[in-house]
Amino acid sequence: LYILFSLNCIIDNMNNKKPKRFFHYIDYRVLVATFFLMIFGTFMIISAEMGELNSDINGIMSSAMKQCIFALLSSISFFILASLPFAKMRKEVFYVLYVVILLLLLACRAFKPVGGAYAWLRFGGISIQPSEFAKLFSIMYAASIFSKNYGAEENKKNLLIYFGGMSFLALVIFLVQKDLGSAAVLFVISYINVMVTDYKSYRKITFIGMIGILFVVGAMLLLLSDVGTNFLKKFDSHYQVLRFLASANPFEYQYDAGYHLVMSLISFATGGLFGLGYGKSIHKYMNFPNPSTDFILPVVVEELGVITGLAPILLGYGVLLVSLMYYSFKTKLNRSRIVFVGTFTYLIAHFILNVGGVSGLIPLTGVPLLFVSAGGTSLLSIMSCLGLVESEIIEYRRMLDESRSR
Repeated sequence: LYILFSLNCIIDNMNNKKPKRFFHYIDYRVLVATFFLMIFGTFMIISAEMGELNSDINGIMSSAMKQCIFALLSSISFFILASLPFAKMRKEVFYVLYVVILLLLLACRAFKPVGGAYAWLRFGGISIQPSEFAKLFSIMYAASIFSKNYGAEENKKNLLIYFGGMSFLALVIFLVQKDLGSAAVLFVISYINVMVTDYKSYRKITFIGMIGILFVVGAMLLLLSDVGTNFLKKFDSHYQVLRFLASANPFEYQYDAGYHLVMSLISFATGGLFGLGYGKSIHKYMNFPNPSTDFILPVVVEELGVITGLAPILLGYGVLLVSLMYYSFKTKLNRSRIVFVGTFTYLIAHFILNVGGVSGLIPLTGVPLLFVSAGGTSLLSIMSCLGLVESEIIEYRRMLDESRSR
């Protein structure tokens, strides 16, 4: 994907008589917030893995080196996609990429599951989660095929191809990989991408989708109520049902599905307002499940506290989300709007599902906290998305500068 996209951008850049002047038009707020979150997350991952690796120095150094390599690759990807113009690829290229991603998602069944989900490909000590690249692909594909109004019939065809294809990938992630969280995020990103286009023919699916979202939210609230939990107890042999039950009352299942959540809540309480100090988490050494991935936020709060631990995360996310919303309202290009809103949805969906899950507000989904949780694939994917965002910001600022100089 990166080789094809980069070659396409380089060719387009060679033909572009007016280069974009990267450092003149780049938004440094987005740049600083992105790399601040990545660096903060890297330090917290190293601390969290002290407990996961039982303070094995060689293991910690190896894990830290692997995370730094992914951070370097993600940074390179960010600057490549930010400095080159986001030119449209041929549809045939996206079809090939779609097939490749689909095959990678299916290939995950050949590897052992983690937490009941077949979501990873493993090569030695490296794990790759193809569903993260599917989220990046959904934004790039939508920005490409919805960038122009091709006419009513062509728009309808593009809609069916895109939304049908993305829904099928989400279905594969849910049914084959057993990964509800990633499937939900991919579906929501794809739906929002369709919703923000300015094509009148998409209003029906927008209305139907809104009804569907309200139905899902209502169903979740019902399942978390007393009536819903009493009904779900009849099917408590399934691990996903147990996640709903544990979310409603974690201490009732503290030795089963609620163990993760109970440990998480205890860590939050132990940290207090200002924490125990960096690297001094107690519970990460006490059989804490996934302290560097899904449950890294409790470790952050335990070590740095509610105020000093959450403030950097909320500040970094706040700058990114506000900037994305600002430019999505300012831009007149459909392509740019999809990149901004799609990336906004990607960030906020992961944030809500992760923070809501580890705090007991919603059932656990296994979705990582982007930038902060360990995971090279998720870091590479979101950094690439933000590289596309910077590319569109540069294009917007250049066009605005040209219009003012006329």
